Amino acid sequence: MNELKQTLDLFAAMGIFSPLALAIFLLLAFVLQVRLHEKVIALVVQSSVFISFAGILGLVIMLTANGMKKWEYEPFPTFYLESFHFDFDFYFDWLSLSFAMLSLLLCFVIAFFSQRYMHREAGYQRFFVLYSIFVSGIVIASLSGTIESLFVGWEMVGLSSALLVAFFHERIMPTRNGLHLWIVYRISDAALFLASYLLHHALGQGFFRVILEQGSEGLAHATSSPVYVGAGVLIFLASACKSALFPFSGWLPRAMEGPTPTSAIFYGALSIHLGAFLLLRLNPIVQLSPTLAWVVVFFGLLTALFSGIIANAQTDIKSILAFATLTQVGIIIAEIGLGLEMLPLIHIIGHASLRTYQFLRAPSSFAYYKSLEESLGRTELNKKAINSPSGPESNVSPAIYAFALNRGGMDSMLDKFIVKPFVQSFKLADAFEKRLVSMLAGHDSSNGGNHGEGA
Repeated sequence: MNELKQTLDLFAAMGIFSPLALAIFLLLAFVLQVRLHEKVIALVVQSSVFISFAGILGLVIMLTANGMKKWEYEPFPTFYLESFHFDFDFYFDWLSLSFAMLSLLLCFVIAFFSQRYMHREAGYQRFFVLYSIFVSGIVIASLSGTIESLFVGWEMVGLSSALLVAFFHERIMPTRNGLHLWIVYRISDAALFLASYLLHHALGQGFFRVILEQGSEGLAHATSSPVYVGAGVLIFLASACKSALFPFSGWLPRAMEGPTPTSAIFYGALSIHLGAFLLLRLNPIVQLSPTLAWVVVFFGLLTALFSGIIANAQTDIKSILAFATLTQVGIIIAEIGLGLEMLPLIHIIGHASLRTYQFLRAPSSFAYYKSLEESLGRTELNKKAINSPSGPESNVSPAIYAFALNRGGMDSMLDKFIVKPFVQSFKLADAFEKRLVSMLAGHDSSNGGNHGEGA
């Protein structure tokens, strides 16, 4: 038994710490301004992701061969205080292993694609620093056994996502869109942080194992069941922001400003599904309240409906793919709200794989369609364009078409009700801090003009 435990722990360490070591190595090289050759970066990145995937695959094989359905791994002793303890624990079961294998497989594909796509790009090394942080974060988040360790991975994914949207920082739009994404993700982070506090208040700990073993029926009989419902609401809010559900969908098309590989790995495949994964992992809490479960279903279907309409009126391929992705994510969220478990996971795996292929192929699709159009003499495709739903002979209501073309006004809603109040509050806080520091330092800014007269 000890040999089996050591083998399982070894595979677990390979899966978790290989991407983390990659992120630390590339980040140190970047901070110390050590310029690495492109081939060296590509080799290190692909080797690290392959080792991590081999570790997760080894865990799957060993658990299956020994008839085990789950395994826990605690890499270092838990940090305890009298009133709080921080548990960095990992929980391997059919859900976490499936999502981790999907993540690593797609990350390996993206790494192989990016080394050619980003060739001779000025920010090549910076791209892979952020990429490695993302890979490490998605692995930690998918394999976490506690709300604390999941929060660490959640933060790493959010930080790398926002910085990669603003990758071309010499232009104003990528940085502005990266700020929009960062603000929405901060709301998600705050909701998840408060949910972790409530779970600690209810359980005295943040282990997912306790929640999964009790199930929704067991949690319903607990004296702190209202606290679980409150945590469920916050978890749904965190998932809605991370997966761009309505009304937070406005940031998704803005995220297309990043390089194509990031569009594929973040908003087509993994990051957009991370909110759905969180709901699926903590589904017993969601199902504890029938009202909350139906709210999840409602917002999932509403997101799918809005995104399906909007996708049909977009004029650029990345926006079309973004809203088509969101349509399927909304359906996945609705499936989770209905209490399904296996179907949403299968849906996530198939959808993430398909969207990764479509986003990676997006830059060459226009050239393909142009050559096809020229081969057909520009007749058949023009005829189809005239008879398309958005053509002049369409019976589609102009109001619906204008609504879809304007993306349902979600961009302006995001600006007006989330981004501007958020930025304004931080400006006020900054002004208050400067005034307070000035007062503590003995400088009165209101009488600043009198000093010259006294002199």
